Amino acid sequence: MLRAERLAALLWLLPVAGFSQQLSDGTAIHADDQRRLQEYHAAAGDALLQAFSGGDGADLAVLSDVLQGTPLPPDRAGPVMAGEWSCRMIKVGGLLPITVYQPFRCRIGSDGGFEKLTGSQRTKGQIHQDGDRLVYLGTGFIAGDTPPPYADLPPFSTIGSDPQRVPEVGVVEMLDGNKGRVMFPDPHLESRFNILALSR
Repeated sequence: MLRAERLAALLWLLPVAGFSQQLSDGTAIHADDQRRLQEYHAAAGDALLQAFSGGDGADLAVLSDVLQGTPLPPDRAGPVMAGEWSCRMIKVGGLLPITVYQPFRCRIGSDGGFEKLTGSQRTKGQIHQDGDRLVYLGTGFIAGDTPPPYADLPPFSTIGSDPQRVPEVGVVEMLDGNKGRVMFPDPHLESRFNILALSR
């Protein structure tokens, strides 16, 4: 067999990069988003090192406060999530050590539907239970656009596409009925790790 033919045969044996895997509840997740979940702690550690080595003291104080607290298990988090939330985006690592934005408005439905309602960069999707954690799968988009659901997105985002739509994956942690956070490892835009702090 010629070298090129051998290479072609080997490529057929490799998994397709965009092939959907599943969360433990059976929800399909793109392979790249599953990778981001698997690299969650590496992304968080890298981002926090960047933040604490070059971030502003006031921003770091906000970050420290947001990261405090032990999350509730999923069966206790579900009943306290629904309703309107003030949500504050913190972008950590990447282009800048840390950027803390002013509060926006978010909403979580009784079915786990999640939406960031204000600001130029928005997200809309669904919170799922994945074993002993809650995982958010959604579509990142620009205000004014009507985003497709996560399931209809291509497996990889095209940065700079028009309209700009990217798959978003995050770990949801509820601390109580008045405080929570959505942690986005290795987001496609700008930063190394995003934290959407929830309060009411």
